[in-house]
Amino acid sequence: MVKNTKNTIVLFRGELETLNLFSNQLKIAFENMGYDIFLYDLQDSVTQLGKLYQCVQENNILAMIGFNSTFYGLKTPSGVKVWEELGIPCINILVDHPFWYRDLLLQMPSNSIVLCVDENHMNFVNRFYPHIAMNGFLPHGGTPVEGAGKPLGERSIPVLYAGSLYKDYIDSQKCDAAKWLFDAAGIREQAIQKLLEHPEIPIEIALEDCLHGENISLEEDDLCQFISESVYVERVVSSFYREKIVEVIAKAGIPVTILGSGWEKCAWCKLPNVTLKGVVSPEEVLETMEDSKIVLNTFPWFKAGSHERIYNGMLRGCVVVTESSTYLQEALPDNSYVSFSLSNESIEELPKTINALLEEEGMATEIARAGYLEAMEKHTWAARARELHEDLLSQL
Repeated sequence: MVKNTKNTIVLFRGELETLNLFSNQLKIAFENMGYDIFLYDLQDSVTQLGKLYQCVQENNILAMIGFNSTFYGLKTPSGVKVWEELGIPCINILVDHPFWYRDLLLQMPSNSIVLCVDENHMNFVNRFYPHIAMNGFLPHGGTPVEGAGKPLGERSIPVLYAGSLYKDYIDSQKCDAAKWLFDAAGIREQAIQKLLEHPEIPIEIALEDCLHGENISLEEDDLCQFISESVYVERVVSSFYREKIVEVIAKAGIPVTILGSGWEKCAWCKLPNVTLKGVVSPEEVLETMEDSKIVLNTFPWFKAGSHERIYNGMLRGCVVVTESSTYLQEALPDNSYVSFSLSNESIEELPKTINALLEEEGMATEIARAGYLEAMEKHTWAARARELHEDLLSQL
């Protein structure tokens, strides 16, 4: 059988619509670059696996690219890893911290490549998963639309925050602390306090520092397991600052619209200037941004990375006001966005900063325009597809 001479890339579609949106953006970009795409539906794996085997027979499969993909651990009945058997390099883009994916990372194929959206995450994989063939940094990307949209003065939403509050299910993410021969729960509570006092520190560093503070030394595998069982720590500290930042803006009387779950129990959300819209689809988030003047962003404790909210806001002509990171400081021109830190002083200044942007439309428009141009040139998923092609796919 003569194979198709064009290279084929396998992408995935699953239950999470946000990740499906990312995959679709890569699909469009790769097709525009001349690649063929096999879109694997994770919700119909029995049928899809047969189609994939047929695709392998008929095409040159260059690589598989997935987001947070739990499918890479698939094995045949005899225990052989499918992707090793097929000889297909597996590129897994983790858009969350790797400590959420310990089981997956332990069973990644020998021909796997892990890319992280935060440089600290990349260092975490390098340290704790040395069996993974290759690891690197790939920032988030944004989804563009035609043009920058309506002028800021014609938009009806002054400030938009899109993200859920995790407080209601933090307890359900706690692992059994009794399995450890030390006060694991106490160490985790120490780490939470340390992070609330020093929010510039990554989660894993705080946990390890607190262990050392109690003269506890763990082997690398055990340390990785302990950190990976402490994921609720991230939920606690992220939710604390997420609520604190939105609350200070709302209590200043600034109209703010919130998309996401978990906010209903916050007493201040009953203020007349706060609009709760609950959980909406990723497409609805993007549509709401098109009618927003300011997109407010906080990170899920990313200290050296990015988030798609930043670029999506820029691509829709909004002023992006975001928690800073070392990556953003290096990657984005100062005139293209507005940043703040998680210090008390910086958070307390946010209402003044936001009111100035809302009152001085000319200044806000200049920032929004610079952000739009920067994101269109360098920070779409099409730009990430080009980076993948130039830095990785062309070398396979």
